[in-house]
Amino acid sequence: MFGTLIFIVFFALFTVASILMPIQFFPGSLIEEWLNIPEEYGNYVSAVINGLVYSTITWLVFLIISKKITEE
Repeated sequence: MFGTLIFIVFFALFTVASILMPIQFFPGSLIEEWLNIPEEYGNYVSAVINGLVYSTITWLVFLIISKKITEE
């Protein structure tokens, strides 16, 4: 349950940050170019992809650390 909250919060954070940044960053910009997304939607598609990737990484790190703490 707490992992879901972490995922949602970081997804929102990374998505909004990607929209507000004046430059696009990896991996959203790379996938946007592969899919040939029109320019008017490209920034938003890139932001959602970045939000998904980076929030998933954050969630996995949280999951691994919480498993290690509960094992001790």
